Amino acid sequence: MAAQFPSKFFTKAALIAAFVYSGASVADSCPPPQTLSPPLKLQRVIDGDTVKLSNGSSVRLTGFNSFELKDSGWKRQYAQKARSRAQEVLSETIFVTPWPASRDRYGRLLGNLWMGESYLGEVLVAEGLALTVSIPPENRLVACLLDLEWQARDAKRGVWALNRLPEGAEALNRGGFQHRVGEITQILDTKTLVLSDRLRVMLPKADSSMQVGMRLEVRGWVSRSPASIRRQFPWTLTLKDLTNRTRVF
Repeated sequence: MAAQFPSKFFTKAALIAAFVYSGASVADSCPPPQTLSPPLKLQRVIDGDTVKLSNGSSVRLTGFNSFELKDSGWKRQYAQKARSRAQEVLSETIFVTPWPASRDRYGRLLGNLWMGESYLGEVLVAEGLALTVSIPPENRLVACLLDLEWQARDAKRGVWALNRLPEGAEALNRGGFQHRVGEITQILDTKTLVLSDRLRVMLPKADSSMQVGMRLEVRGWVSRSPASIRRQFPWTLTLKDLTNRTRVF
């Protein structure tokens, strides 16, 4: 059974402690855009975090991640819900922020979709249809999205009603985006630790506060570890930002 985050931890004090520990700040609402694209025509919603424009460009939304349509079971169900919700709230004309937008290695524009009063990411995260994740430098909305996520989690909205997340690190058997929880069983150096003897976590900077026995939640994209250490630590998660790591008290 996947590890669950006991509801007794969902107190205001626990939420504030989690934000402070992760380096995020509590936000009341997401800040308005600083720069906006000219009006762009939406061709289709690919999934909860990717859309295609009529000019042929794709936009990978930042600050959050939705489940994959290729997944199965409850993850596929919530991938479909996220796509459907995005199709409902987006109009034919959309605005990308920031602008000009940078591109990822696949050539996709990176940014958020502004809908006049809110971002698409705010809607999906607040309704429990997507998870916050910080990938600098496109992380301006992460603090407010984390706040919305904790509210959704506390209220058991969307995927949080299933009590399936975070999943236990000890049961990890696949790559891709993961939200896992586990105990630090080894500390390899000031920037590298191991959760549940299975997941090697590489931090973006040294952190001497980590101790064996601490429980952490981590999120991000997991890949197979290098062959030289794969038998000992099968999977590796390289954290891009410390807001993707939260201590479980």
